[in-house]
Amino acid sequence: MSSSEAGPSRRKGGKDGNKKGNGRHSEEALAKQDNSISRATALPPSLSQTTPLPDATAPKRYQKIKDKKLRSHLNDVHLNQKRAAQHAKDVNEYLYSSAVGEESGLIETEDALERTAKVTQGQIKDSVSVDAANKSFSLDLSGGKSNAGRGPYRSSYTRNGRHLLLGGRKGHLAAMDWQTGKLMCEINVNETIRDVTWLHNTSFFAVAQKKYTYIYDNQGTEIHRLQKHTDVNRMQFLPYHFLLATVGHAGFLRYQDTSTGNIVAEHRTGLGPCSTMAQNPLTAVIHLGHSNGTVTLWTPNLSSPALKMLAHRGPVSGISVSARSGGREMATSGMDGSVKVWDARMLGKGAVREWISRRPATDITYSQRGLLGVAWGNHVSVYNTQKAMGKAPPGPYLTNGFPKGEPIQVNFCPFEDVLGVAHSNGFDSLIVPGSGEPRFDSSELDPFEGRQSRREREVRSLLDKIRPETITLDPDMLGQLNVEADENYAPENNKNKLPRSADGRPFARLTRMERLRLQGKADEGEGAVVDEVRQRLHREGEAEQDNASNGSEHDDDDALFDGKGTVESRDWNDPTYIGKGKDRSKRKMRGRDGAQKRVAIKRSKNVDDINSAALRAKNEGIKQARKDQDEDGDAQPRTALDYFSRRSRK
Repeated sequence: MSSSEAGPSRRKGGKDGNKKGNGRHSEEALAKQDNSISRATALPPSLSQTTPLPDATAPKRYQKIKDKKLRSHLNDVHLNQKRAAQHAKDVNEYLYSSAVGEESGLIETEDALERTAKVTQGQIKDSVSVDAANKSFSLDLSGGKSNAGRGPYRSSYTRNGRHLLLGGRKGHLAAMDWQTGKLMCEINVNETIRDVTWLHNTSFFAVAQKKYTYIYDNQGTEIHRLQKHTDVNRMQFLPYHFLLATVGHAGFLRYQDTSTGNIVAEHRTGLGPCSTMAQNPLTAVIHLGHSNGTVTLWTPNLSSPALKMLAHRGPVSGISVSARSGGREMATSGMDGSVKVWDARMLGKGAVREWISRRPATDITYSQRGLLGVAWGNHVSVYNTQKAMGKAPPGPYLTNGFPKGEPIQVNFCPFEDVLGVAHSNGFDSLIVPGSGEPRFDSSELDPFEGRQSRREREVRSLLDKIRPETITLDPDMLGQLNVEADENYAPENNKNKLPRSADGRPFARLTRMERLRLQGKADEGEGAVVDEVRQRLHREGEAEQDNASNGSEHDDDDALFDGKGTVESRDWNDPTYIGKGKDRSKRKMRGRDGAQKRVAIKRSKNVDDINSAALRAKNEGIKQARKDQDEDGDAQPRTALDYFSRRSRK
């Protein structure tokens, strides 16, 4: 047998051997490499992170920055953001796009006259796979013939869609892995339960009970009692900020940091009890629906609503924000029977779509793919609001009835084509094709994560926790440079803005001279300063007279004037100023030294009448007579007893 027939041989030396490799590969492998097209191919330029974008330029406002290094850095950051956004768009288009006609995963009819709303859950279960059919189930918690149920119920899914939490109005709590049917815990708190929600992972969940809000672990053990969250009706957890937002019967919106246990913010809505609450999943802005038909948007850093609008003519029963359209689509339902879809960019122009349901809706929710679930009467309907129909009301995509119990809450399960319906008799899981997102990012949310990955994710989430001050209606403003801000306010350049003093006091609280100085119109003459001081003394005197019963104290104004009639410069913002450096003891505002008497003295100090002039002339005559007597040469040195002797002689 020759060496060529014995098997693969090594190349030794030679020109080709030096070119092809170092003798570690077989003839067949080298031949395949020679015929490969990998040398002639490369990554498309559109998918390269370093490829410059066409028509991509930095904003013109960066040209106003004088620091060249800072201006260059901001330009690079802006272009990198544009390049990354375009790269993500191209990857999503070329790698994750479905075939034509299969991009949505919705039910398709055979002809134009057939309606998908007539398709029942039984027909759907017969058409899908066995695994998908097992996701449709019903939990009967009505208590049987004895009617000893613990409902009505409220439900909550985890962010990865793997676990389910149920809470009955009469105190029943249950947490489970609904896909495998494994029960994590089941307890009875023997108290009214108004709402339930998961926290950052499956280890903890919050329950709004009769008076306080409690936090339990996955074994049903009570961990915390939030005493400041009283009479809570609805709760929302902000996962990226670790904030638990609650609103209740008192009308107070509270934000609690679950990682530190501190109350971040507490806002008074001023609109009475609230039982409708939702959050924007992209901006973390809280949406509240009130009994007078208004919808308010709240952030932790604003004590008043960031936006307030009248949405319905009756109480608002449901709010939901879609994450499919970048958080721009909001849906509301009211007790007036209407369901409205709004464009968050143009709320002032009214609803984009509006229709009247047969009975007032009790709850609404959006799915990850933009389907809208509405619970009305004893039915649940799913609508496709993205359908191009203008402003016409969309027809229902699917409808399911619950004759034994009215639906209380509807929730779409993340990453699954499942709609969870909590009602008075238990919980039902419905299959809604095309509602869930089929692709998930395992670095963000993983439905198949284990114990170790859950711990690592919790640590990373705490390290990447976002501060509550960054919650705004427009998240694009974060990280931008405010080139219009100027420390030295110029009224001629900002005619629509009111100036502020150096110590931060608003324009309305400044004196007249301080306002004129900020506006550049002050007359700094001697008379103007005297008038300013007199006006200030007049206001202080009125304040003393008004606050005499409260014990307010003021200094005399004679320390401001010297004997020449000029005014001593005084820093009105310095609370330690007393007057000419003399430390005067505080006076009690009662008796003969009261505030009213001192005010009267101040007002009559510069008053000149006939009686006071005669009295001053008499005193001057007495002083002059004494002075003449003292200047007499025969006068003996005066002692302390001379005063009494002179008085006795008279």
